[in-house]
Amino acid sequence: MRKRHSAVPHRLGRRTSFIPSLEGKPAKWAQVVDIAGDAAVRATVAAAATATLLTIDTDGTPGVATADVGSLRSIVPDRLLPVRRPASHKGMTNYISRVVVPTEAHETRAVWCESFNELTHLRDLLIARQPTQVATQPLRLEWAMTTGVRGHIPDFLLRDVDGRMLLVDVTTGRKLDDPRLRAVFQLTAATAAVLGWEYQARTELPPQRARNLNFLHAGRNDTLQDRLGAARSLRQESGPIDVQRGSELLGGGPQGFVRLWDLVAHGDVHVSLDTLIDLDTPVTFQPTGGGAPWLHAM
Repeated sequence: MRKRHSAVPHRLGRRTSFIPSLEGKPAKWAQVVDIAGDAAVRATVAAAATATLLTIDTDGTPGVATADVGSLRSIVPDRLLPVRRPASHKGMTNYISRVVVPTEAHETRAVWCESFNELTHLRDLLIARQPTQVATQPLRLEWAMTTGVRGHIPDFLLRDVDGRMLLVDVTTGRKLDDPRLRAVFQLTAATAAVLGWEYQARTELPPQRARNLNFLHAGRNDTLQDRLGAARSLRQESGPIDVQRGSELLGGGPQGFVRLWDLVAHGDVHVSLDTLIDLDTPVTFQPTGGGAPWLHAM
C-alpha cells in the first residue's frame, strides 16, 4: 500500500528519514546472530523479507511504498529515491557528497553518499561495472523474527546494461568485526540471493586505488570523443601500449591524456588502479589487478 511522501525537517547532525520508523520491537541480537549463522533458517527468514521504499510515480511525485520479495524483483533503481539523507554539522568527521550517476530515464542524476568511503567505492563501481542505473540508500530491508523485527538500509543498488542487479554495503574493517553487523550483512546477502541479485560487502579501499579513482573520476566527462572509435584505434596498434603511447595515439599533448583518462573512466580501456599511474603504466583492454581485499563474502 502506497502512502504519500511528506517532507521531514532537517535535523542538525543526524540522518533525515523519509520513511516511517520500523514498526514493532527490535529483535534480540542473540537471535539475529543465531539465525544468520544457520544457512537454512537464514534462507527462510530472507525469503519472507519485506522492504520499505520511496518511489517516484509516473507523474514524478514521490511516495512511500512497501514490497515483498516477489515485488522487489521488479523494482527499478531509476524510480527509487533515498529513504534517508545524511545531514551535515559543524565539526563532523564524515565527508557527505553528491555524485552524478548514469540513468536510463535521463542522461544523469545525482545521488547521495554518506561518507568518503562510500564515495570512493561508488566511483570504483562506476568504472568497474559501468552501471546504467544507480540508487543510494535505496530501501530498508525488514526481517521478522520471533523476538521482534530488524531492518537494514544498504548503501547502493546498481543495475547493469544486461539487467543484472548489484546490492552493496560499505563499511570499515573495524566495524566488520562486530558479529551483529556481520549477521545483518549475512541476512542482506541471503535476501539478495533470493531476489537473484549479486551482493557485495566492501571495506576501505587501498589509499593508492582511492587516489587513482578520484583522479579518473574528475575526467569522466571532459571530452565528447567517440569512445568506441578511440578504443578501436588503440586496439589496432601492434605491440603493447603504455600511457605515453596511448596519449600519442589519441592526438598527443594534454588533449591526448584527457582522451585516454576519459576512456579509462568509462571502462573502454584499462590501467591498474592499485599502483601509481605513470607514463610507463600499461594500457590494456581487459581489467587488470588481482584479488580485492576490500570485498568480503557473507
